[in-house]
Amino acid sequence: LDLRQQTEAFLVRHFGKVGHHYYSIARAIDHRPVQPNRVRKSVGSETTFAEDLLLQSDLIDALQPLIESVWNYCERTSSRGRTITLKVKYADFTQITRSRTSPGIIMHESHVRQVASDLLGAIFPLPKGVRLLGLSLSNFQINDRPESGQLSLEL
Repeated sequence: LDLRQQTEAFLVRHFGKVGHHYYSIARAIDHRPVQPNRVRKSVGSETTFAEDLLLQSDLIDALQPLIESVWNYCERTSSRGRTITLKVKYADFTQITRSRTSPGIIMHESHVRQVASDLLGAIFPLPKGVRLLGLSLSNFQINDRPESGQLSLEL
């Protein structure tokens, strides 16, 4: 059903009050205020491969620039988070995500690298080739004052 081709009355009849909203949104009409200074809740990076990857070593290599991209953002903005999420999209476009939440704020890139590598290793053997790989860090705290709790220690 293409919402843009429907009348507002049709959409209200089928969807109730929210039909008014669907009618407007389908026509790019949105009067809600833009909030350009919202607080970022996560940062991520992903890459799509020209050819599907099957080897763990190739995926580990592909993961490194994603880790660097995410961590560089964290360094630039003095942001730190607790949850690392790995996103894997297979050749048939099915997708999985795997996450791990640290008990304390992740303070070092090496911690991101270790957790991301562990999450990646846990999906092997692969059921099919990997088309896209992504990594994100969330549960942010954006300032220099760590929240109470256990901090991670670089060893």
